[in-house]
Amino acid sequence: MHSDSWVLVTGGAKRIGAFINQEFAKSGKNIVLHYHQSESAALALKVQLEAHNIKVVLWQANLADPASIEQRFSELLTQVTHIELLINNASVFEQGSLLESSLEQIQNNLNIHLTSPWLLIQAMTKQKITLHKPCQIINISDANLAHLYTSKAAYFISKKAQETLTELAAIECAPNVRVNAIAPGFVLEATSAASTKNTQENSQTSSQLDTRLDNKEINILQRQVPLADLYSAIEFLSNNHSITGQTLQIDGGSHLQCPSYMLNN
Repeated sequence: MHSDSWVLVTGGAKRIGAFINQEFAKSGKNIVLHYHQSESAALALKVQLEAHNIKVVLWQANLADPASIEQRFSELLTQVTHIELLINNASVFEQGSLLESSLEQIQNNLNIHLTSPWLLIQAMTKQKITLHKPCQIINISDANLAHLYTSKAAYFISKKAQETLTELAAIECAPNVRVNAIAPGFVLEATSAASTKNTQENSQTSSQLDTRLDNKEINILQRQVPLADLYSAIEFLSNNHSITGQTLQIDGGSHLQCPSYMLNN
């Protein structure tokens, strides 16, 4: 990565997003630290990241308000020179069947999982992109989209739409912009029993689950997905210049067979 280039992970102040940013900082990459309402967490993380002698710019943006994205991104580009990697990680994860989901819930999920990532992809391609200064986009999907479940309908439908966004963007953004996705399964370390309604800062995980789950319930490999495996997948996609339009399942095989915990979730 160029010394004047930056990485932007949406929802980057907490959980999976914070972990990814910490790994990027260790590797010497400059970071745009996005947050919505978690300013204190973002400020604390900024101090940790800067200890690795990299640059960190805070970027506050409400992805549930797509109308503000273009202006907020333009303002960001006055502070950083070139964003080389965008990871659309921010997510909400709420209960609500298809027949019970409110209009607000439907729109919120679509805005955060589809519309704002779509607009950010558009904004990324408006930078000066050349063969020697390309950019990449990685969407964070969900391995359990391989199975139909209705308890989180707005989440499920908006994330399925994001899968199509990944493929269409890969076609339209070629040849100098590659677009891929990773689909995590049950990331146990990222589970938080303290919250029943995730916010944009909280990266998607398979569920807010009791960590006492038997390993046999998690996936066919019967073991949790380490956060380090998610980051290694990001590194792989970043370094392999022949891959675009692909989704890597980082899930212990749960896309092949619906995990038993999903049947009650």
